[in-house]
Amino acid sequence: MESVTILRELWRLKVAVIIVGLLSLLVGYAIAYEFKVPPKPRSYTVGVASARILVDTPNSQVVEVAPKGSETLGARANVLANLMIDGTIKDEIAKRAGLRPDELVTGSLATGGAAEDHKLTADSYALTTGVVLNSDQAELPIIRVETQAPDTQKAIGLADAAVKGLGEYLTVRADDERIESTRRLQVSGLGPAQGHDAARGTGRIMALAAAIIVFLAGCAAILIVSGIARGWRTAAALDEMSESEFDYTDLFDGELDPPEELDPPEESVAPPARKRKAASRG
Repeated sequence: MESVTILRELWRLKVAVIIVGLLSLLVGYAIAYEFKVPPKPRSYTVGVASARILVDTPNSQVVEVAPKGSETLGARANVLANLMIDGTIKDEIAKRAGLRPDELVTGSLATGGAAEDHKLTADSYALTTGVVLNSDQAELPIIRVETQAPDTQKAIGLADAAVKGLGEYLTVRADDERIESTRRLQVSGLGPAQGHDAARGTGRIMALAAAIIVFLAGCAAILIVSGIARGWRTAAALDEMSESEFDYTDLFDGELDPPEELDPPEESVAPPARKRKAASRG
C-alpha cells in the first residue's frame, strides 16, 4: 500500500487515529511519571561508588613470586565477598556508614547485584560484592565492591566503610582465635573509592520512544482491521450477487460508478418500399 493511500485511509478513520494517539500519550505519561498530584517523575539521580579490596598473605604475593598460601587466595576472596553481604560483617559495615543493618540492602555480583533482589529507590543504600575474574574465568584475590546511596559522597563513604569493616572483622576474629600475625589473612583497599552520579528509573526519552511505538502499532492495527472489514464486505456482496440480481453500487459503496447500461440492439426493420413490393407480388 502506497504512502498516499495509507494516509488517505487513516484520514478517513481519523476518529480511531485520535483515540490511538490519546492512548499512546497516556502510555508515555505512565512511563515517565507516577499518577500522583503533583506528578512525580519516575527518573531520579543517585550516587554510586566502587572499590577494590586485595586479599593477601602475610608475605605479600605482590612482592614475592609464589608466597605460601597464595594458591587458595582466590577462593578465600570469594568466601569473604559472600560473607560481607550478610551477618556480622554486614552489620559492621552498616555501623561504620552510620546506618541501621536493616537500612542496608545487599547482593552478590554473581546473582545480578542488590538491584536484582530488591526494589531500589532514590533513598536506598545498597552494597554489592563479588570476586574479580581473569580472562580464563579464574578467581583473583580481589573483591569488587559497588555501592549506591542518595548522593555520591554517601556512596563513597559506604564503599570505604565496606573496606574498613571487612578488615576490622578479620582482625577481631584473628584476635579471638589467637592467630599469630604471621599467619593472618591481610586485606587492603586498592586505592580510594571512586564515585559519581548515575541516573535511575525511566526517563522522558524512554517514555517518548514507547509513545511512538504504541502510536505506530495502533495505526497499523487500524489499517489491518479496515482492510479485513473491506474484504469481508466485498466477499459478502459477491456471494449475494451469485444468488440474486447484483447492484454494483452496494458493492463499492458509491466509490466507483456502476457500469453503463448497454443500449438495446436495434431491431432489423425491412424498408417500407420492400414491404409494399412484396405485398403486390403476393
